[in-house]
Amino acid sequence: MMPVYEFSLLIQAAGTALLFVLFLLVYQKIHLRALLEWIASWGFLLAGLTVLWFAPALGLGRRVFFSHNAALLLHAFFLLRGIRRFRNEKASSGAELLWLLPILGGAWMVAAGGQAGPSALVALILAAAYIAAAVSFAMTPGSNVGRLLLSVSFLLWSVEQAVVGAAFLHSRESAQLPGTLQYSGFAAMLLEMMVAVGVILLLFEASQTRLASEMEQLRHSDQLLKEKSVRDPLTGLYNRGHFNEVLRRELVRTRLAGAALSVLLADVDRFKQINDRMGHAVGDDVLKFVANYLTSCVRESDFVFRWGGDEFLILLPRTEEEVAAQKAEELGHRLPRIPGVKHVQPSLSVGWATHRSGQEFSATLAVADSRMYDMKVKGR
Repeated sequence: MMPVYEFSLLIQAAGTALLFVLFLLVYQKIHLRALLEWIASWGFLLAGLTVLWFAPALGLGRRVFFSHNAALLLHAFFLLRGIRRFRNEKASSGAELLWLLPILGGAWMVAAGGQAGPSALVALILAAAYIAAAVSFAMTPGSNVGRLLLSVSFLLWSVEQAVVGAAFLHSRESAQLPGTLQYSGFAAMLLEMMVAVGVILLLFEASQTRLASEMEQLRHSDQLLKEKSVRDPLTGLYNRGHFNEVLRRELVRTRLAGAALSVLLADVDRFKQINDRMGHAVGDDVLKFVANYLTSCVRESDFVFRWGGDEFLILLPRTEEEVAAQKAEELGHRLPRIPGVKHVQPSLSVGWATHRSGQEFSATLAVADSRMYDMKVKGR
């Protein structure tokens, strides 16, 4: 009949294997770097338990218990490394793997030939590592239930390892452990199941948070693309294609409010001469300056469009005819000097019109265009 300690060890190994497989399955769905560390951690724990269970058949030699001790210490190392990486993806570095050398050296030193159980020192080191894990999970953002389960599980696991370690200080044979401690593997298995539930809860909330962040980035990208589609790439003003959408909305608003809707058409005087004489780069600078100038001279509720070429359209909601005419005269004055552009002093010809109820807006634009042309002729 199998001794109680060996049977409890077999049960713990089965639970560890189940948790190892669970981590592998979860990693296929959630590619989190911390999970890779925990997969390695539970892989080493499973290896350590397997070596200990087969120790009688393999022979109670130094190499067998070196393998066992090294596996348990590596389990603790990758457990804590995974927690650190879970809290901060960029926290861990490859340089930390240099710790593997002193870990393996320490495992070799504490391995005792002929020992029939795990080292007391290794058990106490595991207890300290589990306490550190409990504290770390308690301070980790995420699911409150998951954090509580993990903290309590690792805290109880540390107590179990500390008691077992203290027992091994007095008894070098696992079969000579007190009767209650013969069942320690059952307790460890139950605690590992609690750890599994806590990790799943934390990972689920982390994946939900990441998904929400990605959705927000997609919405932001969609807004940027939509904004880009309605903007003129040179001046940053609304383009002509966006005008119809804005016009429909503003016509409804002004009709419901019983207010007037006016429009200004502005054209850069002698722009072709500027392009031909100074080059297209200077011409582009002039257009960008005019766009900024017009935007700064109107209200936030007004809309400035690049109408085409060197023409600009300004839509003035809730603006009466007299105010529109005054604004056209104000903008028609000579522009300020353009910084960085010498020997160029452009001016604007601006026409205006106020939309009449029941009239096609194209007729309103025709009136503004005619007045702009008259102003241009007078300026010559």
